[in-house]
Amino acid sequence: LHHLTKTFKGKTQTVEALRDVSLSINQGDIYGIIGMSGAGKSTLVRCINFLERPTSGSVVIDGKDLATLSGKELRQLRQQVSMIFQHFNLLQQRDVRGNIAFAMEIAGMKRAQIDKRIDELLEIVGLTERQHNYPSQLSGGQRQRVAMGRSIVRNPKVFLFDEPLSNLDAKLRGATRREILLLHKRLGATMLYVTHDQTEALTLADRIVCMSMGHVQQVGTPLELYDSPANLF
Repeated sequence: LHHLTKTFKGKTQTVEALRDVSLSINQGDIYGIIGMSGAGKSTLVRCINFLERPTSGSVVIDGKDLATLSGKELRQLRQQVSMIFQHFNLLQQRDVRGNIAFAMEIAGMKRAQIDKRIDELLEIVGLTERQHNYPSQLSGGQRQRVAMGRSIVRNPKVFLFDEPLSNLDAKLRGATRREILLLHKRLGATMLYVTHDQTEALTLADRIVCMSMGHVQQVGTPLELYDSPANLF
């Protein structure tokens, strides 16, 4: 990310959600993005896959500047940059298998291919025994695992998590954190993880980006932020 800014213009005021944000993220790392409400965390991850277009600056993934891509090229790249939201957005009328299958059906994959891939994903996210349950029959943690299973259908290189555990209770958050770490170990993907929970970031991340009012205050390892904060904030 090179000098990224994002400005939202309303009728009566202009909000600078991101202000000159530059970050270099290594392949295979887990980056935690922390800050209070309004810090610009969610806007930042939405700019990374151009769900929000930056006002200025550039996003480069694997040498590709997203601003130069056509609509088709951008859609193809997004297949490698998967986003997992705070709300699970599952299809209530479909069971676990059906929810995971949906994106593959849209892509026109053959049924035999879909079934084989679903079996693989169910094993990865630990839901084989729940594959015929509907979302209403699952716990919050299990629904989040369905969302994760759906997100890895195309073997993405990058995962963007936007406060995925904020709707879960403390016990489920802890269990799901461990599952995300296991998923990371298994897939070797790059992960950016937005949270306002400092413990979550310190537990999960290789490096942490601390944000306030659209600015990056500090980037470092969990130990560096804990032992040597850059400023009072």
